[in-house]
Amino acid sequence: MIEKYSDIPKNYIANSQRDMLVQRYVKTPILLDKKKFDLRLYVLIKSFDPIEAYLADEGLARLCTENYRMPTKENMKNLFMHLTNFSLNKNSENFKLPDSDFLEKGEGDASKRLLSTLWKTLEEEGYDVEEMQAKVKDTLRKAVITMEPYLMHAWH
Repeated sequence: MIEKYSDIPKNYIANSQRDMLVQRYVKTPILLDKKKFDLRLYVLIKSFDPIEAYLADEGLARLCTENYRMPTKENMKNLFMHLTNFSLNKNSENFKLPDSDFLEKGEGDASKRLLSTLWKTLEEEGYDVEEMQAKVKDTLRKAVITMEPYLMHAWH
C-alpha cells in the first residue's frame, strides 16, 4: 500500500516486467465484525451474441483477519488488516476456517462466509440490502459489458 504514486520506488517501475494493479482505497468501508471484507461473486456468461449473463444466488464474503483501523504510517503495512485476499489471510494466526456445516448454516465467525449470511447480517445492522444488491448487479452488468470485446476475442 502506498499513499501516492510517487511512493513507488522508481527502480521498481523501471525494472518491472509485471503489470501493476492500482486501486483506490476505500477509507470508510462497511465492516463485518469490525473487519474489512470483499465479495466473491460468480457470473455465468451463457452467450455473447446477444450477451447473456447470470449472477449466481450464492457467493462468498472474504474477511480480513485483523480488525480494521484507518490506514496510518504505523499500520499501513499490516496486510491482514487492509487486504482481503484469502491466499494472504489464510497465513494469519487469526484465520478461522469455516465449520463443517458451513454450507448448510452459513453461520459462525469464519474468515470466509456465505454471501446470503452477509446480506442477512447487514440487513440486521440496518443497511438497505436491496439497494446494495441492485448496485452490485449494476456494477456486474457494466463489468460484463466492458469485458465483452475481450471475451469475444478469447472465444474466437
